[in-house]
Amino acid sequence: MFWENMSQINIVFQNLGEWLFYPMRLFSFLGDEEFYLFIMPAIFWCFDSRLGLRLGMLLMVSNGINGVFKFLLHGPRPFWVNDKVIAYIHESSFGVPSGHSQNAVSIWGYFATLTKKLWLRWIFIAIFIFIGLSRIYLGAHFILDVVIGWVIGGILVFLFIFIEKRYGTRIALWKKNKKISAAILVSVFFILTAIFLVQVNQNWQFSPSNLTNVNRVFEGEKINPFSMDGVLTASGAWLGLVIGVIYVSDCLPLGKISASTTNKIVRFIIGLIGVMVLWAGLRLVFPSGIPFLSEFLRFLRYLLIGIWISAGAPLIFRRLNI
Repeated sequence: MFWENMSQINIVFQNLGEWLFYPMRLFSFLGDEEFYLFIMPAIFWCFDSRLGLRLGMLLMVSNGINGVFKFLLHGPRPFWVNDKVIAYIHESSFGVPSGHSQNAVSIWGYFATLTKKLWLRWIFIAIFIFIGLSRIYLGAHFILDVVIGWVIGGILVFLFIFIEKRYGTRIALWKKNKKISAAILVSVFFILTAIFLVQVNQNWQFSPSNLTNVNRVFEGEKINPFSMDGVLTASGAWLGLVIGVIYVSDCLPLGKISASTTNKIVRFIIGLIGVMVLWAGLRLVFPSGIPFLSEFLRFLRYLLIGIWISAGAPLIFRRLNI
């Protein structure tokens, strides 16, 4: 009954009219994986590699934490509990907390802390607010999911800034092996925590009414809310980003990119081609649906993407003198 009552807010949003679909889908896209695959490398390669690394690390940690919380709370989606909620987008994972909302606060909220211009800060705040509202309109999340996502994202930004100011210099002085070990521990922590929660909830099932609504939306296709894909994506990309930066730090120090506009465009094109080859190409090549093997290959794919972004592409830029 609680979730059904919460779904009434989704219905109120959707009753505002279908004309809102495209604006809301656009805001939702600003929190999609595809958007981050586009914007994060652009910042790292073309503007400020230090800022790009911080954003990438923050995003991957946020994704990992979000995946763990989804397994821990295993809350439903609005269209699971109420067939009157239109599922404009089909999400197969658990709903709470909203990953889009959490990541939006983590990234756009972090941007807001970096600028001293009040008008720009309000733009960044408006972006993550509308990303959250778009998820309600699209039927992907309850308002509670969104609010919890915002809160967790805000806490992450606060902790990230605190740790960076308090311990950043000390961590920078660590030897490479210690840095790599710490990165591996973070990655393994997310994976093992997720595996533990999956095992604890291995007998979980959809309620009959929820299953009916899910089957209606997915047209009978079986979905697995306890899929490890999100956690493996975050863990692999996190590890790849950090390891890549560690290994090339001696010859490619982090900082603002001083290349010409033309060279920046070339850098982005070359780098993005590499990302697409690894992200889309390997997805077509690697088999899916095979227990353990498919999960490992997904982790490997995002590990390689992270290494390419932080080390592979920059080394090629240096070789090409761009």
